[in-house]
Amino acid sequence: MNRKLGKLGSLGEKLVFELEQYRLQLAGRDALAQKVVWASKEFGDGLGFDILSFDERTESERMPEVKSTGLGKCFPFFLTQNELLCSEDIPDQFHLYRVFDFGRSPRIFILNGSLRSLFNLDPVLYRATI
Repeated sequence: MNRKLGKLGSLGEKLVFELEQYRLQLAGRDALAQKVVWASKEFGDGLGFDILSFDERTESERMPEVKSTGLGKCFPFFLTQNELLCSEDIPDQFHLYRVFDFGRSPRIFILNGSLRSLFNLDPVLYRATI
């Protein structure tokens, strides 16, 4: 992986990890805020989501996947088969956090549900084995 892209991704995940903790603290859910896990850092990057968080009302799990860019809101991004399947398996819990304009003034939009229903997906990468 490109080191610059990896660092940007990690910084975006850190931002969302802290944002999820803050969101729960603002809702008066300090105990839940303490349970938020930076899952891709703790368990590896193949889960299909990056952060394990919680809904402040129901305490159900939320699984944010973070996609970061230094460019604009609509700049295309890549996703893995695991991310796509995760979003389809648990659409109510899966949230895509799109962090954009990261280098200037980071902003975020959040979408919930199956990535297949939210975006036009183009297959652009194949793995070849012998």
